[in-house]
Amino acid sequence: MLVAFIFALAISSYKVYMIFSKPEPGLDITTQHLQLETIIIDFLKKNKNEDITAEELFALLHDLDELQDDAYKNFNQNRFNQLLQQLFFTYDVRSLPDLITSIQRHA
Repeated sequence: MLVAFIFALAISSYKVYMIFSKPEPGLDITTQHLQLETIIIDFLKKNKNEDITAEELFALLHDLDELQDDAYKNFNQNRFNQLLQQLFFTYDVRSLPDLITSIQRHA
């Protein structure tokens, strides 16, 4: 009985290892992050409304045809906020209007 338990434990451990060691098909996180950042920057370059809120911006971005692909199915408000904070640090700004102005100035 102990041998059967050890055998079952070994097989289940191998299966768990195989499940988590296989990479998910599609884009890796770094590539997807850079692509999302580029999409946001391109959208903000064309944006005419400097008084837009982050929630309105997320809604507009979420409706973009580029983000309807299955590769971006996990793009949500939290991911957007992380990207937005990264852009704030990159462009050394503290607010969304300042970010829009800075991006349009660098365009």
